[in-house]
Amino acid sequence: MDYLALALLSLGLSVDDFGVAFSLSLLMPAKNFKQFIANTGKMAVAFSISTALFPTLGWLIGLAIYKWLASLGPWIVLIVFTSVGIWIIKEALEEEQPNYEKISSFWGITAMGSLGSIDEGAVGISFPFLGIPILWIILAIIMANTVLVFTASIMSNWIKKMSQRIPSILSGVILITLGVLKFMDLAFGV
Repeated sequence: MDYLALALLSLGLSVDDFGVAFSLSLLMPAKNFKQFIANTGKMAVAFSISTALFPTLGWLIGLAIYKWLASLGPWIVLIVFTSVGIWIIKEALEEEQPNYEKISSFWGITAMGSLGSIDEGAVGISFPFLGIPILWIILAIIMANTVLVFTASIMSNWIKKMSQRIPSILSGVILITLGVLKFMDLAFGV
């Protein structure tokens, strides 16, 4: 496997987190640049952990566990992402401003990143056949993930300045769309 293939693999495994990071960073309160950087760094670390963990687990555990996980994975992702997306849209349409502090907790972000990374366990099963040490693959995934999360946060920070309701509604729609697309991919291979 050459370096271009490794870069494409890393980007491919990190693209889901771009959408989730974009969506979540629309909701995260950032009163100043320092808080924005702290939130973005927290997301990058949380998503990198899950994006590196699932392929590694796939690599370690193997195909038998993946088949069991794959049968439940589409439903878990669909239900959680759609529920969170609907909740966010409902909160955005209410008059009082909701408190999104729970969404910006490290464990909340890690859970969302993990749900977006469930299918990456299957990719991890193929890692022993790539001819590249697992450490290099995981480091490449973490680097790609961090760049994409920072890019998503910067883009969503720009959109946040438009209106208070637009980012929340957009965030909910993105999460619902990601949940449905991930479900279709995992359940039907579409």
